[in-house]
Amino acid sequence: MMKVIHIHFAPADIDEVYFPQHEVLGDIGATLLALKDALSDLNPSDNGYFHRIHKEINEHVFQDQGHDCFPNTPQRIVSDIKKAVDNSSIVSLDNGMYKIWFARNYKATHSHSLLLDNALATMGAGLPVAIGAKLVHPDRQVIAVCGDGGFMMNSQELETAVRLEMDLVVIILRDNGYGMIKWKQRGMDFPVFGLDFGNPDFIQYAESYGVKGYRITENGTFTGQLNHCLNTPGVHLIEVPVDYSENEKVFLKELQNKTCLL
Repeated sequence: MMKVIHIHFAPADIDEVYFPQHEVLGDIGATLLALKDALSDLNPSDNGYFHRIHKEINEHVFQDQGHDCFPNTPQRIVSDIKKAVDNSSIVSLDNGMYKIWFARNYKATHSHSLLLDNALATMGAGLPVAIGAKLVHPDRQVIAVCGDGGFMMNSQELETAVRLEMDLVVIILRDNGYGMIKWKQRGMDFPVFGLDFGNPDFIQYAESYGVKGYRITENGTFTGQLNHCLNTPGVHLIEVPVDYSENEKVFLKELQNKTCLL
């Protein structure tokens, strides 16, 4: 049975979805060199196990992306966006639960086409980064994907996009709360506290800046609306309700079970 060995200068308890069987703490380079010398009889061409792992990962990542429910699951939203954009399109992510789903499910095929700040967790960055990307690459499609919480931290930059006469699409994934912090609190068996909030009418809010606003109210309409916005000049905002109920199941329970099986 294959095992995961954690080789690092920090202990392995850094992530709730990472479960190594053994740990080697110390200098990474020196450890790898020592392992290479100790494993001189290893057959590097025996990749059958890793092909099986690759197959399992792909099956796990792309399951449920065709869910026909409303509000849509994040898997479905990521899949719909990927189908609508060109390979060279730029997707700028704010910070929230959807960032993990995009990092997991969105297969980028062009350099600098998925912009995210990973663990820096800079809420409010999605729209300004998208504006910067459009300034640098005016001929490429640019989409900002934001949660409702992150969007409201820098929503005034809609004025900048309109003033600069940009062609830009802003997608707001609305769950009326700070979804990632909820997920983390639940994962640590803490009560959810202080993370739910109300929102403005995003359509009227967008229109107050001269932005065309749209709200998704039923399943199956998001892709068509996104295609319309991508092919129509100007700044567009689409409000999309999202159902994050699968976070714990997919990112904690299923992943831990698969790690144990493999």
